[in-house]
Amino acid sequence: MTKSYKRDGQQYLYFSQKTGDSVCVMDIGKNKPKLVETIKVGVQPASLVTNRSKTRLYVINRGSDSVSIVDTTTAPMETVATLSLGAVPYAIAVDPEQTRAFVSCGPMDAGTIKIIDLTVNPPVLVNTTPVRGLLFHGMAVSPDSKRLFVAGGPKDDTINDSLSVYDITASAPVLIATVEGQNESPEFVYVNPTGSYAIASFRQGGINVFDAAATPPVLLSTVGSGEVNGSALSPDGHLLLMGYAEPAGGEGNFAIYDVSSIPPGTGLFFTNAYPPGPMTFSADGARLYMMSGNELVMFDMTMHPPQVTGHVAVTGPAGGITI
Repeated sequence: MTKSYKRDGQQYLYFSQKTGDSVCVMDIGKNKPKLVETIKVGVQPASLVTNRSKTRLYVINRGSDSVSIVDTTTAPMETVATLSLGAVPYAIAVDPEQTRAFVSCGPMDAGTIKIIDLTVNPPVLVNTTPVRGLLFHGMAVSPDSKRLFVAGGPKDDTINDSLSVYDITASAPVLIATVEGQNESPEFVYVNPTGSYAIASFRQGGINVFDAAATPPVLLSTVGSGEVNGSALSPDGHLLLMGYAEPAGGEGNFAIYDVSSIPPGTGLFFTNAYPPGPMTFSADGARLYMMSGNELVMFDMTMHPPQVTGHVAVTGPAGGITI
């Protein structure tokens, strides 16, 4: 059966050129990834995500305060809608049912969560929920489409929460809880495929694992340290790969944690010549693709430790990467 994200046998990886106005499309169905298209979007594209069926690509345009929606089934791929948000967007998540997209917007002292209705053509902005001091950087929707997890939370002079959780079963998000962690500057958040765990990682180091089904969510474990430059959760939710800021010598430092159980398994630490950047797993979890400066680097994740199997020069730096 041909999957919808394949066209003429191709499989696609997308990365945004954060200093420009385009998204690059790489064919990764062959041994060596190859640039096949460049899609014009907005100014300074950053975060990007595909829907579950891989028929749409959603791109945060931080420099033009908008979201571009790309039809990935056409040849060439084309931007079919651009929605102005009226505020600087930071992170985006699409619910598993493919009916809504959630966007966090700034500025820091008067943030919002915006909801885009994806069931109409063209998609429209249907709700803007004010929040106070959202830190913006990561968002994820639970597998049952009932909860939205946001890395960061309400902030005042003394509190820097690591996770905010919203009930999204109604037309407007309703804050369930903000859970204070043991680290600052949350950057990424993931929910495993069963919806049991939420995992937040931090710019200033560390991983917090929460019971995502509890009300309020409960902090279960904290591991790791170091300044994080990228992270990715495997499709089965078992492995979390963390990339840390390179030392003076320029090597990349990485760690893999088994997050299939709590507390997470002991990290596997390894180094290579490529400083870490935005990264994503392949659909089967056997490979990892990472942007390192102006190179796309491929890892074999079936090896212990993972080994670099190739690299391709690209136009960077990347604001985000996804498959």
